[in-house]
Amino acid sequence: MQNEKWKMQTESNPTQNVKSMLIALSILSAIVLLAACGGESPTQVPPTSLPPTDAPTATRVRATSTRAAQASNVCAPGNAPAYITQVVLAKGSQGENFTPVDITDEFAPNQATFHAIVTLENAPANLTLGSKWYLVQATGYTPNSLIDDNEIPVDQGGSRNVDFTLKTSQDTWPAGTYCVEIYAEGNLALSKSFSVIGDTTPSNATASIVKQIVLAQDTKPETFEPVNPTTVFKTNAQAIHAAVQIENAPANTLFQAKWYPPNQEPLEFNLPPVDGSRWIDFRLTPAPDGFPTGEYQVEIYLNGELVDTKTFTVE
Repeated sequence: MQNEKWKMQTESNPTQNVKSMLIALSILSAIVLLAACGGESPTQVPPTSLPPTDAPTATRVRATSTRAAQASNVCAPGNAPAYITQVVLAKGSQGENFTPVDITDEFAPNQATFHAIVTLENAPANLTLGSKWYLVQATGYTPNSLIDDNEIPVDQGGSRNVDFTLKTSQDTWPAGTYCVEIYAEGNLALSKSFSVIGDTTPSNATASIVKQIVLAQDTKPETFEPVNPTTVFKTNAQAIHAAVQIENAPANTLFQAKWYPPNQEPLEFNLPPVDGSRWIDFRLTPAPDGFPTGEYQVEIYLNGELVDTKTFTVE
């Protein structure tokens, strides 16, 4: 089957309330799906020569039966002014300058708070910065759902850090792709995407069958072994391969791949039953104008059980 945008193929070798609560996965297509109280009060960080000032709290082809959704403007590049020198995502911050701690773009589901720390240099006085946090893609949730937004006045301007935080009151975040957009004077300055990586530790039975999953630019035509493994692909790539090495799979073993392009509905494909020891190849091919840029994920399932989630980028 083929729709207008995407084609997906597979081959095998024959030998909150937004502010306070996280809505359960069982709630279908929830518009407001996560809690995020905006976190701890977003904090404007002054230079070390000034006393700390607290800012007020602001009030992830061809699919069997799924059609690609229209792309949205969530997580667009933006146009950063010169006084925003960087934005990093981190697990925490420390000190009066709110120095980032454990910079990362991959978080565990039990990460209590996400930090998006904006570094300013010679910013003008009476500046207003803002943030918008989105769940871009996660199984069971509406794509591109706004979690929280807030604004911070930076009255004194100058050189300093601003720490935007997003906090959940629940135990875990859904595994998937997220994005924080940073605004300056109401205009989108830039966006940072990040992921929550779920607990993908396979069961002993799964581990004995699936030896490895490799993202690659190509596979060998006879054995489907990965060629040029990578997690960064070009928009004009001919295909993106998720090669799965299996060993001693019993008869009628079922594999499924779920692809999560940015700003698209999930794309699913079920492989016909396989057995034995071999490589199998799930292949994602682009539309005529290429792959959309951004963060992607692919989930591999064995007999309906999630084996692993791989994250990759198209640039």
